[in-house]
Amino acid sequence: MKNERTPAQEFKMPFGGRLFLAQTKARDVVAVEGSVLGGPNMLPAALDVVPGLAAELLDAGTAKKNKHVLRETLAARGISLAFSSGGDRTAFSGHCFPEDLPFLLSVISECLGRAVFPEKEVKNVKALALGNLAEGKSNTRGRAERALSELIYDSAHVNYVRSIESQEKSVVATRRSHLQDFRKMLGKGGLVLAIAGDIDIASAKNVAEKAFSRLAEGTIAASIKEVNKKAQTSSEKLIPIADKANIDMLLGASIPLTIQDKLYHPAYVLTEMLGGGFTSHLMQTIRERDGLTYGVRARLSGLDAGVDGYFKIWATFSPEKYEESVAKLRAEVKTFFSSGLTEVNLDKRKEEISGSYVVGLSTTPSLAETLHNIGAFGFDLSYLTEYPNIIRAVSLTDIQSAADLIPQEKLSLAASGTFQKN
Repeated sequence: MKNERTPAQEFKMPFGGRLFLAQTKARDVVAVEGSVLGGPNMLPAALDVVPGLAAELLDAGTAKKNKHVLRETLAARGISLAFSSGGDRTAFSGHCFPEDLPFLLSVISECLGRAVFPEKEVKNVKALALGNLAEGKSNTRGRAERALSELIYDSAHVNYVRSIESQEKSVVATRRSHLQDFRKMLGKGGLVLAIAGDIDIASAKNVAEKAFSRLAEGTIAASIKEVNKKAQTSSEKLIPIADKANIDMLLGASIPLTIQDKLYHPAYVLTEMLGGGFTSHLMQTIRERDGLTYGVRARLSGLDAGVDGYFKIWATFSPEKYEESVAKLRAEVKTFFSSGLTEVNLDKRKEEISGSYVVGLSTTPSLAETLHNIGAFGFDLSYLTEYPNIIRAVSLTDIQSAADLIPQEKLSLAASGTFQKN
């Protein structure tokens, strides 16, 4: 299927999955973005560290090539390749010269299907993960993010983030067999693949089908997610960490919204109006007017296919002005929802969002990433060009309906840093 307003085309793979191809004016570069089903959201909580560890080692040796041969061959051709895991999916991202696309796709397929996870590499990646978790204990923003998840989600929800100590125990308990078992989840059935750049459409389609047809079926459908069962209350959790120059703070609440919901785009525009950039309400007040912070943002987070997410506001404040800053932040949030939802503010932000989106698509990597996200989230290809119109169509009534999803009087607060004693 071809969209006449864009070079992008979509094809259904013979074995399932979605393939997006876009021939652009970029010369001598091809960007690849893709993913297969299989991620932390699809495993028991005690095993949620396994996909991340596995992703780190997918290119650390296969049944045909050891790590050094694999990585040196990629480097010699100027090819970049990285794997990651999150939500329901294990993703890959890379770029190459046009003539090396068949090789890159074959390597990706080989890594997904035949990674062997050498014992030595498993030991090394576990040590690295434990080191990162240990460093995370002094990361004020990371600790605040974890604390907020504990306040607003029940422990069975996929957006609930376990304690660092709990994840450390899981890393220690992880064995090579866990990674091997997880790899069996990765296959062609749930593939979403986007290729953009200096390509011939027919040739790219053929090499993609050839490369990924070798994979096993793997996982073809994501598991159904449980909705949050925790009642929203105005809770608070402070995590002291000594000798920090700033306090990272989050206000937030879970909301009954998924990325496929009709109110998703209005809710997105709403959060952008509140704290999405330099022209947003919080940046103009808390930062520019009051000078209380260099960073304050509002976001929708944790939304995925079939997953209800949450609304959050992040800010970083000095310990000396923390209490004053939080009070002013809460006051400005209240002011925004009571008097900031105006046609003028809405129209301005809609045009900024639409313009930024169009500009972003001018780069090959961004186009590939956007096409992949369209496939992963279950949108039609037409979403690529219709997105600006979708944003422009958001009405003030839509914004007000989205605002009703946010329990403004029940926002929980999580903060981490060096708190001054009263």
